[in-house]
Amino acid sequence: CQQTSPSDHYHIAKHPRASSDLTSWLTDIKDDDSAKKNFIPHLKDHLLARLCSLDYSGNEHSFSDVEQDLIVFANNKIHEHSIL
Repeated sequence: CQQTSPSDHYHIAKHPRASSDLTSWLTDIKDDDSAKKNFIPHLKDHLLARLCSLDYSGNEHSFSDVEQDLIVFANNKIHEHSIL
């Protein structure tokens, strides 16, 4: 078990605690939840911005469909990690 220093801003576990099928997870969210609208494109924009080391605090960067297609969710899964 890796110790986390109290001065660290955060710590993300190396191994996922749980995983969910992305399609099922989105289906479970109510249709009137505004976070569900365009969730996948927004998530891909966020991930691409982070991978490209661009500042990201909202929806500043919109990437093309071709660029978004570079992001593939392995086995259509998202993983939950313990964080501190």
